[in-house]
Amino acid sequence: MLIINRLFVYSESEKKYFDAEFSEGLNIISGRNTSGKSTLFLAINYTFGINDFNTQLKAILNFKPVFRLDCTMKIGATTQSLILIREDDTLLVEQGDLPVKRFNGINANHSAEHVKLKEYFHTLFDFHLDLETQNEYKAAPIEVIFLPYFISQKVGWVYMRKSFSSLDFFRNFKNDYLDYYLGIENNTEREKRKKIELQLKAISEEIRFLERAETTNEDFQISKLSDEEYSKHSTDYIQVYSEQLMELTALENEYVLKCNELGFLIERLSVLRKVSRNHKLQDPEIGDCPVCKQSLPHPVSATYKHLQEENDTNTEIARYRAKIKDVQGLINSLNKKIKEKKQIIEDAYRIVSRYTNTEHSFESWLNNKANLKLSENVSKNIGDLVLQQNRLKEELKNYKTAEEVEQIRKQKNYEFEKIFVQYRTDLETVDELDENRFTKLYDITAFPSDGVELHKTIMAYHFAFNKLIKSTENIHRLPFMLDAIFKEDIEAYNKTVILKFIAKNKPDDTQTILSIAEKSDHEKVVNEYNATYFNNQGKVILIGGGVNVKSFLTDYKGQEDRYLKETLGYILNN
Repeated sequence: MLIINRLFVYSESEKKYFDAEFSEGLNIISGRNTSGKSTLFLAINYTFGINDFNTQLKAILNFKPVFRLDCTMKIGATTQSLILIREDDTLLVEQGDLPVKRFNGINANHSAEHVKLKEYFHTLFDFHLDLETQNEYKAAPIEVIFLPYFISQKVGWVYMRKSFSSLDFFRNFKNDYLDYYLGIENNTEREKRKKIELQLKAISEEIRFLERAETTNEDFQISKLSDEEYSKHSTDYIQVYSEQLMELTALENEYVLKCNELGFLIERLSVLRKVSRNHKLQDPEIGDCPVCKQSLPHPVSATYKHLQEENDTNTEIARYRAKIKDVQGLINSLNKKIKEKKQIIEDAYRIVSRYTNTEHSFESWLNNKANLKLSENVSKNIGDLVLQQNRLKEELKNYKTAEEVEQIRKQKNYEFEKIFVQYRTDLETVDELDENRFTKLYDITAFPSDGVELHKTIMAYHFAFNKLIKSTENIHRLPFMLDAIFKEDIEAYNKTVILKFIAKNKPDDTQTILSIAEKSDHEKVVNEYNATYFNNQGKVILIGGGVNVKSFLTDYKGQEDRYLKETLGYILNN
Protein backbone atom coordinates (compact mmCIF):
# COMPACT_ATOMS: atom_id res chain seq x y z
CA MET A 1 0.00 0.00 0.00
CA LEU A 2 1.24 3.47 -0.93
CA ILE A 3 0.59 6.59 1.17
CA ILE A 4 1.41 10.07 -0.16
CA ASN A 5 2.77 12.23 2.66
CA ARG A 6 3.85 15.42 0.91
CA LEU A 7 3.96 17.11 -2.50
CA PHE A 8 6.50 19.89 -3.01
CA VAL A 9 7.04 21.83 -6.24
CA TYR A 10 9.67 24.56 -6.67
CA SER A 11 10.68 26.80 -9.57
CA GLU A 12 14.08 28.32 -9.04
CA SER A 13 13.81 30.65 -12.05
CA GLU A 14 10.43 32.09 -10.97
CA LYS A 15 10.92 31.79 -7.19
CA LYS A 16 7.51 30.12 -6.86
CA TYR A 17 6.48 26.96 -5.06
CA PHE A 18 3.70 24.65 -3.90
CA ASP A 19 3.77 22.63 -0.70
CA ALA A 20 1.08 20.37 0.79
CA GLU A 21 1.15 17.64 3.41
CA PHE A 22 -1.46 14.87 3.37
CA SER A 23 -3.09 12.77 6.05
CA GLU A 24 -3.20 8.98 5.83
CA GLY A 25 -7.01 9.07 5.71
CA LEU A 26 -9.20 11.57 3.90
CA ASN A 27 -7.81 14.67 2.16
CA ILE A 28 -10.08 17.38 0.74
CA ILE A 29 -8.62 19.67 -1.93
CA SER A 30 -10.62 22.86 -2.41
CA GLY A 31 -10.46 26.14 -4.30
CA ARG A 32 -12.10 28.11 -7.05
CA ASN A 33 -12.56 26.70 -10.53
CA THR A 34 -9.22 26.93 -12.45
CA SER A 35 -7.37 27.56 -9.19
CA GLY A 36 -5.15 24.49 -9.65
CA LYS A 37 -6.93 21.59 -7.94
CA SER A 38 -6.58 19.32 -10.96
CA THR A 39 -2.96 20.43 -11.29
CA LEU A 40 -2.25 18.84 -7.91
CA PHE A 41 -3.47 15.43 -9.12
CA LEU A 42 -1.61 15.76 -12.42
CA ALA A 43 1.57 16.77 -10.59
CA ILE A 44 1.41 13.59 -8.51
CA ASN A 45 1.11 11.49 -11.68
CA TYR A 46 3.88 13.48 -13.38
CA THR A 47 6.28 12.88 -10.48
CA PHE A 48 5.78 9.14 -10.93
CA GLY A 49 7.06 9.47 -14.50
CA ILE A 50 3.66 9.59 -16.22
CA ASN A 51 3.77 11.89 -19.26
CA ASP A 52 0.10 11.66 -20.21
CA PHE A 53 -0.71 15.12 -18.83
CA ASN A 54 2.35 17.09 -19.95
CA THR A 55 0.22 19.26 -22.23
CA GLN A 56 -2.18 20.13 -19.40
CA LEU A 57 0.79 20.93 -17.17
CA LYS A 58 2.51 23.06 -19.81
CA ALA A 59 1.99 26.38 -17.98
CA ILE A 60 3.68 24.91 -14.88
CA LEU A 61 6.40 23.01 -16.76
CA ASN A 62 7.44 26.20 -18.56
CA PHE A 63 8.78 27.39 -15.18
CA LYS A 64 11.24 24.43 -15.13
CA PRO A 65 10.12 23.28 -11.68
CA VAL A 66 11.37 20.47 -9.47
CA PHE A 67 8.66 18.06 -8.25
CA ARG A 68 9.12 16.05 -5.07
CA LEU A 69 6.86 13.41 -3.53
CA ASP A 70 7.46 11.94 -0.08
CA CYS A 71 5.61 8.65 0.33
CA THR A 72 5.38 5.63 2.60
CA MET A 73 5.23 2.06 1.37
CA LYS A 74 3.47 -0.45 3.64
CA ILE A 75 4.07 -4.10 2.78
CA GLY A 76 2.60 -6.38 5.43
CA ALA A 77 4.05 -5.32 8.77
CA THR A 78 6.99 -3.48 7.21
CA THR A 79 7.10 0.25 6.42
CA GLN A 80 9.51 1.90 4.01
CA SER A 81 10.02 5.49 2.86
CA LEU A 82 9.85 6.38 -0.83
CA ILE A 83 11.07 9.73 -2.20
CA LEU A 84 10.62 10.71 -5.86
CA ILE A 85 12.15 13.87 -7.35
CA ARG A 86 11.51 14.79 -10.96
CA GLU A 87 13.24 17.58 -12.85
CA ASP A 88 12.20 17.71 -16.52
CA ASP A 89 13.24 14.36 -18.04
CA THR A 90 15.19 13.11 -15.02
CA LEU A 91 13.68 11.17 -12.11
CA LEU A 92 15.47 10.28 -8.87
CA VAL A 93 14.03 7.58 -6.60
CA GLU A 94 15.17 6.80 -3.06
CA GLN A 95 13.58 3.66 -1.63
CA GLY A 96 14.27 3.21 2.07
CA ASP A 97 18.00 2.92 2.72
CA LEU A 98 18.81 1.78 -0.81
CA PRO A 99 21.06 3.92 -3.06
CA VAL A 100 19.28 6.60 -5.08
CA LYS A 101 18.22 5.40 -8.53
CA ARG A 102 18.53 7.86 -11.41
CA PHE A 103 16.58 7.67 -14.67
CA ASN A 104 17.72 10.08 -17.41
CA GLY A 105 15.53 10.92 -20.41
CA ILE A 106 12.05 9.71 -19.37
CA ASN A 107 9.96 12.27 -21.27
CA ALA A 108 9.35 9.79 -24.12
CA ASN A 109 7.30 6.75 -23.08
CA HIS A 110 9.20 4.42 -25.41
CA SER A 111 12.68 5.58 -24.47
CA ALA A 112 15.02 3.01 -22.93
CA GLU A 113 15.11 4.97 -19.65
CA HIS A 114 11.31 5.13 -19.40
CA VAL A 115 11.14 1.38 -20.04
CA LYS A 116 13.65 0.87 -17.19
CA LEU A 117 11.52 3.10 -14.96
CA LYS A 118 8.44 1.06 -15.82
CA GLU A 119 10.26 -2.15 -14.91
CA TYR A 120 11.32 -0.57 -11.60
CA PHE A 121 7.73 0.34 -10.67
CA HIS A 122 6.50 -3.11 -11.70
CA THR A 123 8.92 -4.58 -9.18
CA LEU A 124 8.20 -1.95 -6.51
CA PHE A 125 4.44 -2.52 -6.59
CA ASP A 126 4.71 -6.27 -7.30
CA PHE A 127 2.78 -5.58 -10.50
CA HIS A 128 2.77 -8.33 -13.12
CA LEU A 129 0.35 -7.33 -15.87
CA ASP A 130 1.41 -7.72 -19.49
CA LEU A 131 -0.73 -6.36 -22.32
CA GLU A 132 -0.97 -7.45 -25.93
CA THR A 133 0.26 -5.13 -28.64
CA GLN A 134 1.36 -5.99 -32.18
CA ASN A 135 0.83 -9.72 -31.53
CA GLU A 136 3.12 -9.85 -28.51
CA TYR A 137 2.78 -9.25 -24.79
CA LYS A 138 4.69 -6.39 -23.19
CA ALA A 139 4.81 -5.04 -19.65
CA ALA A 140 1.85 -2.70 -19.02
CA PRO A 141 2.59 1.06 -18.88
CA ILE A 142 2.99 2.86 -15.55
CA GLU A 143 -0.46 4.41 -16.12
CA VAL A 144 -2.16 1.02 -15.66
CA ILE A 145 -0.69 0.75 -12.15
CA PHE A 146 -2.64 3.92 -11.22
CA LEU A 147 -5.71 3.51 -13.47
CA PRO A 148 -8.20 1.95 -10.98
CA TYR A 149 -7.30 4.51 -8.34
CA PHE A 150 -7.46 7.80 -10.30
CA ILE A 151 -10.62 9.44 -11.66
CA SER A 152 -9.68 12.51 -13.67
CA GLN A 153 -11.87 15.58 -13.97
CA LYS A 154 -11.58 15.70 -17.75
CA VAL A 155 -12.94 12.26 -18.72
CA GLY A 156 -12.96 10.10 -15.60
CA TRP A 157 -16.58 10.99 -14.77
CA VAL A 158 -17.81 10.15 -18.28
CA TYR A 159 -15.96 7.01 -19.40
CA MET A 160 -14.53 3.92 -17.71
CA ARG A 161 -10.79 3.26 -17.96
CA LYS A 162 -10.20 6.58 -19.76
CA SER A 163 -8.47 8.73 -17.13
CA PHE A 164 -5.29 8.08 -19.11
CA SER A 165 -5.38 8.51 -22.88
CA SER A 166 -2.65 6.12 -24.07
CA LEU A 167 -4.25 2.72 -23.39
CA ASP A 168 -6.67 2.29 -26.29
CA PHE A 169 -4.27 0.56 -28.68
CA PHE A 170 -3.80 -2.55 -26.48
CA ARG A 171 -5.68 -5.58 -27.72
CA ASN A 172 -8.24 -7.10 -25.32
CA PHE A 173 -7.32 -4.42 -22.80
CA LYS A 174 -10.61 -4.45 -20.85
CA ASN A 175 -10.63 -8.20 -20.17
CA ASP A 176 -6.89 -8.44 -19.39
CA TYR A 177 -7.13 -5.40 -17.11
CA LEU A 178 -10.21 -6.64 -15.23
CA ASP A 179 -8.88 -10.20 -14.98
CA TYR A 180 -5.66 -8.98 -13.39
CA TYR A 181 -7.20 -6.65 -10.81
CA LEU A 182 -9.84 -9.22 -9.86
CA GLY A 183 -7.30 -12.04 -9.52
CA ILE A 184 -8.90 -14.23 -12.19
CA GLU A 185 -5.87 -14.88 -14.36
CA ASN A 186 -2.65 -12.93 -14.34
CA ASN A 187 -0.34 -12.59 -17.29
CA THR A 188 2.16 -15.08 -15.82
CA GLU A 189 -0.38 -17.90 -15.89
CA ARG A 190 -1.61 -16.86 -19.33
CA GLU A 191 1.93 -16.69 -20.73
CA LYS A 192 2.88 -20.10 -19.27
CA ARG A 193 -0.24 -21.69 -20.70
CA LYS A 194 0.40 -20.09 -24.08
CA LYS A 195 4.03 -21.23 -23.98
CA ILE A 196 3.01 -24.85 -23.29
CA GLU A 197 0.46 -24.75 -26.09
CA LEU A 198 3.11 -23.47 -28.49
CA GLN A 199 5.52 -26.20 -27.36
CA LEU A 200 2.90 -28.85 -27.98
CA LYS A 201 2.25 -27.47 -31.44
CA ALA A 202 5.97 -27.44 -32.25
CA ILE A 203 6.47 -31.02 -31.03
CA SER A 204 3.54 -32.23 -33.10
CA GLU A 205 5.01 -30.58 -36.15
CA GLU A 206 8.42 -32.17 -35.50
CA ILE A 207 6.91 -35.61 -35.09
CA ARG A 208 4.98 -35.30 -38.37
CA PHE A 209 7.88 -33.90 -40.32
CA LEU A 210 10.85 -35.63 -38.74
CA GLU A 211 12.29 -36.11 -42.20
CA ARG A 212 13.38 -32.49 -41.99
CA ALA A 213 15.54 -33.24 -38.95
CA GLU A 214 18.67 -33.22 -41.08
CA THR A 215 18.50 -29.42 -41.22
CA THR A 216 16.86 -28.64 -37.86
CA ASN A 217 18.21 -31.17 -35.35
CA GLU A 218 21.49 -30.26 -33.55
CA ASP A 219 22.68 -33.88 -33.34
CA PHE A 220 22.69 -34.15 -37.10
CA GLN A 221 24.52 -30.84 -37.49
CA ILE A 222 27.20 -31.92 -34.98
CA SER A 223 27.60 -35.13 -36.91
CA LYS A 224 28.33 -33.05 -40.00
CA LEU A 225 30.93 -31.03 -38.13
CA SER A 226 32.62 -34.22 -36.88
CA ASP A 227 32.68 -36.02 -40.19
CA GLU A 228 35.88 -35.94 -42.29
CA GLU A 229 34.07 -34.61 -45.35
CA TYR A 230 33.02 -31.49 -43.45
CA SER A 231 36.32 -30.50 -41.79
CA LYS A 232 36.61 -27.24 -43.78
CA HIS A 233 33.03 -26.38 -42.86
CA SER A 234 33.90 -26.92 -39.17
CA THR A 235 36.95 -24.63 -39.39
CA ASP A 236 34.92 -21.86 -41.03
CA TYR A 237 32.20 -22.26 -38.41
CA ILE A 238 34.66 -21.83 -35.54
CA GLN A 239 36.33 -18.85 -37.28
CA VAL A 240 33.04 -16.96 -37.49
CA TYR A 241 32.34 -17.88 -33.87
CA SER A 242 35.69 -16.33 -32.81
CA GLU A 243 34.94 -13.13 -34.75
CA GLN A 244 31.59 -12.77 -32.98
CA LEU A 245 33.32 -13.09 -29.60
CA MET A 246 35.80 -10.38 -30.56
CA GLU A 247 32.96 -8.04 -31.56
CA LEU A 248 31.24 -8.73 -28.23
CA THR A 249 34.43 -7.88 -26.32
CA ALA A 250 34.74 -4.60 -28.22
CA LEU A 251 31.14 -3.66 -27.41
CA GLU A 252 31.65 -4.45 -23.72
CA ASN A 253 34.80 -2.31 -23.60
CA GLU A 254 32.97 0.61 -25.22
CA TYR A 255 30.09 0.13 -22.73
CA VAL A 256 32.49 0.44 -19.77
CA LEU A 257 34.02 3.61 -21.23
CA LYS A 258 30.63 5.22 -21.76
CA CYS A 259 29.55 4.34 -18.20
CA ASN A 260 32.70 6.07 -16.92
CA GLU A 261 31.95 9.07 -19.13
CA LEU A 262 28.39 9.26 -17.76
CA GLY A 263 29.70 9.23 -14.21
CA PHE A 264 32.08 12.09 -15.03
CA LEU A 265 29.30 14.14 -16.68
CA ILE A 266 26.93 13.68 -13.74
CA GLU A 267 29.69 14.74 -11.33
CA ARG A 268 30.51 17.75 -13.52
CA LEU A 269 26.82 18.75 -13.64
CA SER A 270 26.69 18.54 -9.85
CA VAL A 271 29.68 20.89 -9.58
CA LEU A 272 28.12 23.36 -12.03
CA ARG A 273 24.86 23.36 -10.09
CA LYS A 274 26.75 24.14 -6.91
CA VAL A 275 28.70 26.90 -8.68
CA SER A 276 25.44 28.34 -10.01
CA ARG A 277 23.84 28.33 -6.59
CA ASN A 278 26.87 29.92 -4.88
CA HIS A 279 27.22 32.46 -7.69
CA LYS A 280 23.73 33.82 -6.95
CA LEU A 281 24.94 34.65 -3.43
CA GLN A 282 27.83 36.79 -4.80
CA ASP A 283 25.82 39.36 -6.73
CA PRO A 284 27.88 42.66 -6.73
CA GLU A 285 24.64 44.66 -6.71
CA ILE A 286 23.82 43.50 -3.20
CA GLY A 287 27.36 43.69 -1.76
CA ASP A 288 27.47 45.34 1.71
CA CYS A 289 30.30 46.48 3.94
CA PRO A 290 30.77 43.84 6.67
CA VAL A 291 31.37 46.65 9.27
CA CYS A 292 28.96 49.52 8.54
CA LYS A 293 26.52 47.52 6.37
CA GLN A 294 26.50 50.25 3.72
CA SER A 295 26.29 49.28 0.08
CA LEU A 296 29.70 49.08 -1.54
CA PRO A 297 30.24 50.91 -4.83
CA HIS A 298 30.87 48.67 -7.75
CA PRO A 299 31.92 49.39 -11.31
CA VAL A 300 29.72 48.47 -14.26
CA SER A 301 32.42 46.10 -15.43
CA ALA A 302 32.13 44.03 -12.25
CA THR A 303 28.37 43.68 -12.69
CA TYR A 304 28.81 42.79 -16.36
CA LYS A 305 31.47 40.20 -15.49
CA HIS A 306 29.21 38.70 -12.82
CA LEU A 307 26.23 38.39 -15.19
CA GLN A 308 28.40 37.00 -17.97
CA GLU A 309 29.76 34.31 -15.64
CA GLU A 310 26.22 33.46 -14.54
CA ASN A 311 25.09 33.08 -18.17
CA ASP A 312 28.14 30.95 -18.94
CA THR A 313 27.38 28.67 -15.99
CA ASN A 314 23.72 28.26 -17.03
CA THR A 315 24.83 27.48 -20.58
CA GLU A 316 27.26 24.87 -19.27
CA ILE A 317 24.52 23.29 -17.12
CA ALA A 318 22.21 22.99 -20.13
CA ARG A 319 25.05 21.59 -22.25
CA TYR A 320 26.02 18.96 -19.69
CA ARG A 321 22.41 17.91 -19.16
CA ALA A 322 22.09 17.37 -22.91
CA LYS A 323 25.38 15.41 -22.90
CA ILE A 324 24.11 13.20 -20.03
CA LYS A 325 20.98 12.41 -21.98
CA ASP A 326 22.98 11.58 -25.13
CA VAL A 327 25.52 9.41 -23.32
CA GLN A 328 22.74 7.60 -21.45
CA GLY A 329 21.14 6.88 -24.82
CA LEU A 330 24.44 5.47 -26.15
CA ILE A 331 24.78 3.31 -23.02
CA ASN A 332 21.29 1.92 -23.47
CA SER A 333 21.98 1.28 -27.16
CA LEU A 334 25.25 -0.51 -26.38
CA ASN A 335 23.55 -2.57 -23.68
CA LYS A 336 20.92 -3.65 -26.20
CA LYS A 337 23.61 -4.57 -28.78
CA ILE A 338 25.53 -6.57 -26.16
CA LYS A 339 22.42 -8.54 -25.23
CA GLU A 340 21.66 -9.21 -28.90
CA LYS A 341 25.25 -10.28 -29.61
CA LYS A 342 25.26 -12.63 -26.60
CA GLN A 343 21.99 -14.15 -27.78
CA ILE A 344 23.46 -14.71 -31.27
CA ILE A 345 26.50 -16.42 -29.79
CA GLU A 346 24.36 -18.53 -27.45
CA ASP A 347 21.80 -19.59 -30.08
CA ALA A 348 23.74 -19.82 -33.32
CA TYR A 349 26.94 -21.23 -31.87
CA ARG A 350 25.69 -23.63 -29.23
CA ILE A 351 26.47 -26.30 -31.80
CA VAL A 352 30.15 -25.30 -31.91
CA SER A 353 30.38 -25.55 -28.13
CA ARG A 354 28.84 -29.00 -28.10
CA TYR A 355 31.05 -30.13 -30.95
CA THR A 356 34.20 -28.80 -29.26
CA ASN A 357 33.41 -30.71 -26.06
CA THR A 358 32.59 -34.00 -27.83
CA GLU A 359 34.99 -36.88 -27.30
CA HIS A 360 35.92 -38.52 -30.58
CA SER A 361 36.05 -42.31 -30.76
CA PHE A 362 35.27 -45.11 -33.15
CA GLU A 363 31.88 -45.54 -31.49
CA SER A 364 30.99 -41.83 -31.81
CA TRP A 365 32.15 -41.96 -35.43
CA LEU A 366 29.71 -44.80 -36.07
CA ASN A 367 26.88 -42.86 -34.39
CA ASN A 368 27.65 -39.83 -36.52
CA LYS A 369 27.48 -41.94 -39.62
CA ALA A 370 24.14 -43.33 -38.48
CA ASN A 371 22.77 -39.82 -37.89
CA LEU A 372 23.88 -38.74 -41.32
CA LYS A 373 21.95 -41.61 -42.90
CA LEU A 374 18.76 -40.79 -40.90
CA SER A 375 18.41 -44.41 -39.81
CA GLU A 376 18.94 -45.70 -36.26
CA ASN A 377 18.16 -42.51 -34.27
CA VAL A 378 14.90 -41.54 -36.04
CA SER A 379 12.71 -43.93 -34.01
CA LYS A 380 14.41 -42.91 -30.75
CA ASN A 381 13.78 -39.20 -31.47
CA ILE A 382 10.12 -39.87 -32.15
CA GLY A 383 9.82 -41.75 -28.85
CA ASP A 384 11.44 -38.87 -26.91
CA LEU A 385 9.12 -36.34 -28.55
CA VAL A 386 6.04 -38.39 -27.66
CA LEU A 387 7.17 -38.52 -24.01
CA GLN A 388 7.61 -34.72 -23.99
CA GLN A 389 4.20 -34.31 -25.57
CA ASN A 390 2.51 -36.38 -22.84
CA ARG A 391 4.33 -34.49 -20.09
CA LEU A 392 3.24 -31.10 -21.46
CA LYS A 393 -0.37 -32.25 -21.77
CA GLU A 394 -0.35 -33.16 -18.08
CA GLU A 395 1.25 -29.83 -17.17
CA LEU A 396 -1.38 -27.96 -19.17
CA LYS A 397 -4.09 -29.39 -16.89
CA ASN A 398 -2.76 -27.17 -14.04
CA TYR A 399 -3.95 -23.99 -15.80
CA LYS A 400 -7.47 -22.64 -16.20
CA THR A 401 -9.23 -23.38 -19.44
CA ALA A 402 -11.07 -20.67 -21.34
CA GLU A 403 -14.34 -22.11 -20.00
CA GLU A 404 -13.11 -21.96 -16.40
CA VAL A 405 -12.00 -18.32 -16.82
CA GLU A 406 -15.40 -17.41 -18.24
CA GLN A 407 -17.14 -19.04 -15.27
CA ILE A 408 -15.09 -17.02 -12.76
CA ARG A 409 -15.86 -13.84 -14.73
CA LYS A 410 -19.57 -14.56 -14.37
CA GLN A 411 -19.12 -14.83 -10.60
CA LYS A 412 -17.26 -11.49 -10.50
CA ASN A 413 -20.03 -9.95 -12.62
CA TYR A 414 -22.54 -11.04 -10.01
CA GLU A 415 -20.46 -9.67 -7.12
CA PHE A 416 -19.94 -6.34 -8.88
CA GLU A 417 -23.60 -5.96 -9.85
CA LYS A 418 -24.71 -6.50 -6.25
CA ILE A 419 -22.41 -3.72 -4.97
CA PHE A 420 -23.07 -1.42 -7.94
CA VAL A 421 -26.86 -1.58 -7.61
CA GLN A 422 -26.63 -0.83 -3.87
CA TYR A 423 -24.32 2.13 -4.46
CA ARG A 424 -26.67 3.57 -7.11
CA THR A 425 -29.47 3.26 -4.58
CA ASP A 426 -27.36 5.09 -1.96
CA LEU A 427 -26.76 7.85 -4.53
CA GLU A 428 -30.50 8.05 -5.29
CA THR A 429 -30.11 7.59 -9.05
CA VAL A 430 -33.40 7.47 -10.97
CA ASP A 431 -32.39 6.12 -14.40
CA GLU A 432 -33.39 2.48 -14.93
CA LEU A 433 -30.42 0.27 -15.86
CA ASP A 434 -31.95 -3.19 -16.29
CA GLU A 435 -29.81 -4.57 -19.13
CA ASN A 436 -26.68 -6.63 -18.53
CA ARG A 437 -24.59 -4.21 -20.62
CA PHE A 438 -25.23 -1.56 -17.94
CA THR A 439 -24.80 -3.68 -14.79
CA LYS A 440 -22.39 -6.55 -15.56
CA LEU A 441 -18.77 -5.44 -15.08
CA TYR A 442 -17.36 -7.25 -18.13
CA ASP A 443 -20.22 -6.01 -20.36
CA ILE A 444 -20.21 -2.33 -19.42
CA THR A 445 -18.76 0.03 -22.04
CA ALA A 446 -20.88 3.13 -21.40
CA PHE A 447 -24.04 4.26 -19.61
CA PRO A 448 -27.16 5.79 -21.24
CA SER A 449 -27.42 8.54 -18.60
CA ASP A 450 -26.21 12.13 -18.78
CA GLY A 451 -25.65 15.13 -16.52
CA VAL A 452 -25.87 14.54 -12.79
CA GLU A 453 -27.31 11.03 -13.27
CA LEU A 454 -24.27 9.97 -15.30
CA HIS A 455 -21.94 11.55 -12.74
CA LYS A 456 -23.50 9.60 -9.86
CA THR A 457 -23.62 6.35 -11.86
CA ILE A 458 -19.93 6.61 -12.75
CA MET A 459 -19.16 7.33 -9.10
CA ALA A 460 -21.01 4.17 -8.07
CA TYR A 461 -19.05 2.23 -10.70
CA HIS A 462 -15.62 3.43 -9.50
CA PHE A 463 -16.40 2.84 -5.82
CA ALA A 464 -17.83 -0.63 -6.54
CA PHE A 465 -14.78 -1.63 -8.60
CA ASN A 466 -12.43 -0.33 -5.91
CA LYS A 467 -14.24 -2.41 -3.29
CA LEU A 468 -14.06 -5.50 -5.49
CA ILE A 469 -10.30 -5.01 -6.03
CA LYS A 470 -9.80 -4.86 -2.26
CA SER A 471 -10.76 -8.55 -1.99
CA THR A 472 -8.07 -9.61 -4.50
CA GLU A 473 -5.09 -11.21 -2.79
CA ASN A 474 -1.62 -9.69 -3.24
CA ILE A 475 -2.87 -6.74 -5.31
CA HIS A 476 -1.21 -3.34 -4.89
CA ARG A 477 -3.34 -0.61 -3.27
CA LEU A 478 -2.82 3.09 -4.02
CA PRO A 479 -4.51 6.30 -2.80
CA PHE A 480 -8.05 6.64 -4.21
CA MET A 481 -7.87 9.99 -6.02
CA LEU A 482 -11.12 11.62 -7.20
CA ASP A 483 -10.77 14.95 -8.98
CA ALA A 484 -13.91 17.15 -8.98
CA ILE A 485 -16.58 15.14 -7.16
CA PHE A 486 -19.00 17.99 -8.01
CA LYS A 487 -17.98 18.05 -11.66
CA GLU A 488 -21.45 18.72 -13.00
CA ASP A 489 -23.63 21.71 -12.07
CA ILE A 490 -24.91 19.88 -9.02
CA GLU A 491 -27.56 21.43 -6.78
CA ALA A 492 -27.29 21.45 -2.98
CA TYR A 493 -29.42 18.33 -2.38
CA ASN A 494 -27.33 16.11 -4.67
CA LYS A 495 -24.13 17.48 -3.11
CA THR A 496 -25.43 16.26 0.22
CA VAL A 497 -26.23 12.83 -1.25
CA ILE A 498 -22.73 12.53 -2.77
CA LEU A 499 -20.93 13.60 0.40
CA LYS A 500 -22.93 11.15 2.52
CA PHE A 501 -22.14 8.39 0.04
CA ILE A 502 -18.39 9.10 0.07
CA ALA A 503 -18.31 9.31 3.87
CA LYS A 504 -20.03 5.91 4.09
CA ASN A 505 -18.21 4.05 1.30
CA LYS A 506 -14.70 5.50 0.94
CA PRO A 507 -11.99 2.78 1.18
CA ASP A 508 -10.93 2.02 4.72
CA ASP A 509 -7.60 0.46 3.73
CA THR A 510 -6.22 3.28 1.57
CA GLN A 511 -5.75 7.02 1.55
CA THR A 512 -8.49 9.07 -0.15
CA ILE A 513 -7.78 12.36 -1.94
CA LEU A 514 -10.71 14.26 -3.45
CA SER A 515 -11.26 17.77 -4.77
CA ILE A 516 -14.27 20.08 -4.38
CA ALA A 517 -15.02 23.37 -6.13
CA GLU A 518 -17.43 25.91 -4.61
CA LYS A 519 -18.57 29.21 -6.01
CA SER A 520 -17.86 31.32 -2.93
CA ASP A 521 -16.42 31.26 0.60
CA HIS A 522 -14.59 28.03 -0.10
CA GLU A 523 -12.83 27.67 3.22
CA LYS A 524 -16.00 28.07 5.27
CA VAL A 525 -18.08 25.75 3.07
CA VAL A 526 -15.45 23.01 2.87
CA ASN A 527 -14.84 23.11 6.61
CA GLU A 528 -18.60 22.71 7.11
CA TYR A 529 -18.57 19.70 4.79
CA ASN A 530 -15.68 18.24 6.76
CA ALA A 531 -17.46 18.73 10.08
CA THR A 532 -20.92 17.63 8.93
CA TYR A 533 -20.11 14.58 6.82
CA PHE A 534 -16.59 13.48 7.84
CA ASN A 535 -16.51 14.31 11.59
CA ASN A 536 -13.60 16.70 10.95
CA GLN A 537 -11.38 13.72 10.07
CA GLY A 538 -10.47 15.10 6.65
CA LYS A 539 -7.34 17.15 5.98
CA VAL A 540 -8.40 20.34 4.12
CA ILE A 541 -5.92 21.73 1.57
CA LEU A 542 -6.87 25.08 0.02
CA ILE A 543 -5.49 26.02 -3.39
CA GLY A 544 -4.97 29.76 -3.79
CA GLY A 545 -6.38 30.36 -0.33
CA GLY A 546 -9.78 29.43 -1.74
CA VAL A 547 -9.89 32.85 -3.45
CA ASN A 548 -7.39 33.11 -6.31
CA VAL A 549 -7.48 31.43 -9.72
CA LYS A 550 -4.47 29.85 -11.46
CA SER A 551 -2.67 29.89 -8.15
CA PHE A 552 -1.14 26.44 -7.83
CA LEU A 553 2.30 28.06 -7.54
CA THR A 554 2.73 30.99 -5.17
CA ASP A 555 5.66 33.24 -4.31
CA TYR A 556 8.48 31.57 -2.41
CA LYS A 557 9.83 33.63 0.48
CA GLY A 558 12.08 31.15 2.22
CA GLN A 559 9.27 29.25 3.94
CA GLU A 560 10.87 25.82 3.52
CA ASP A 561 14.57 26.54 3.05
CA ARG A 562 15.81 23.44 4.87
CA TYR A 563 13.48 21.14 2.93
CA LEU A 564 14.33 22.90 -0.34
CA LYS A 565 18.07 22.58 0.35
CA GLU A 566 17.61 18.86 1.00
CA THR A 567 15.63 18.47 -2.24
CA LEU A 568 18.22 20.29 -4.33
CA GLY A 569 20.91 18.27 -2.57
CA TYR A 570 19.48 15.08 -4.06
CA ILE A 571 19.78 16.61 -7.53
CA LEU A 572 23.26 18.02 -6.99
CA ASN A 573 24.73 14.86 -5.49
CA ASN A 574 23.09 12.14 -7.57
